[in-house]
Amino acid sequence: MNGTCWALCSVVLVSVAQLLLRHAMVTLPPMGDAFWAALWHIAPGTGALMLGLTGYCASMGCWYLALHRMALSKAYALLSLSYILVWSAAILLPGWGEYFSWRGLAGVGLIILGVLVIFMPQKYRSK
Repeated sequence: MNGTCWALCSVVLVSVAQLLLRHAMVTLPPMGDAFWAALWHIAPGTGALMLGLTGYCASMGCWYLALHRMALSKAYALLSLSYILVWSAAILLPGWGEYFSWRGLAGVGLIILGVLVIFMPQKYRSK
């Protein structure tokens, strides 16, 4: 696999991990004795927490492989796509209470524009 594929795998994994961790933090009790007891007794949210942390670890592995195969400037630009995925998923997933905003959409548009500019072939860029 080339670096772009590894970077995109990292983006998907880190996006899913962020969503899982958000779900876990909303589901688990606040920090304290109840929190630690919930982790030991497999309470609701514990599975999401473990999957989210595992997703982050897998994402780091993909990121490591991506950085060995492509320039950091391009890899990091692809990583910004995770903001778009998380924003979109938080709006589309039922029960999350996130709302669409034109301001958020404008930010997503700027991220997409920035990634396209970075990946634009050299011959099309102004010199």
